[in-house]
Amino acid sequence: MRRLPSITVDRGGHAGLPAMVEELLVDMVNDGFALYCCGPKAAPNALVTCYEWDHYVDLLTIRDFDRIVTARMPKRESVDIFAPEVVVWAYEGPPHDALRALRDLVHPAHPSAPTIEYPAPARLCVPRAQQRPMTIRLPGPSRARARAARLATAMTTNAGDHVVGVSAAVPTGPRDFRLAAGRAGGTHAPAPGG
Repeated sequence: MRRLPSITVDRGGHAGLPAMVEELLVDMVNDGFALYCCGPKAAPNALVTCYEWDHYVDLLTIRDFDRIVTARMPKRESVDIFAPEVVVWAYEGPPHDALRALRDLVHPAHPSAPTIEYPAPARLCVPRAQQRPMTIRLPGPSRARARAARLATAMTTNAGDHVVGVSAAVPTGPRDFRLAAGRAGGTHAPAPGG
């Protein structure tokens, strides 16, 4: 797999992500997504964000700064955000288009939400050898509910009386977003209460 292009260097010699990608990631974390930096922080192999719903996980995977893959995958017994097998929705394209597509994806409880499973795009996969070291940034408790609240509000506003029980889908606090950072044989602790 291709390593992410060189990180930009500012006038002071400090390395960082390209501004467009950094803004994208800040938007995702502000929308309640957890952020996983796979590989060294200064030159990551991949960047992955995920948002956990009751029965689905929304993903954004950056392996190349020019094309980003977003997807919604169903949750099963074993969920691996770095190697999804099936999705119900996926989009691949330039960063802003991919982010817009994911941000506009309807709430999973919406009548128009995608539900038909098909094979996950190969570009969503981050090989285990490229995941380490891993840095994880979890959203704060208020941010963890942001996406669910925003989409539930949009669904209620746009769908009128056709929505029943939407508030039940809004998480009450942050869950263990380490859904699958190496679940198969990995060293992560189980989710609280699980």
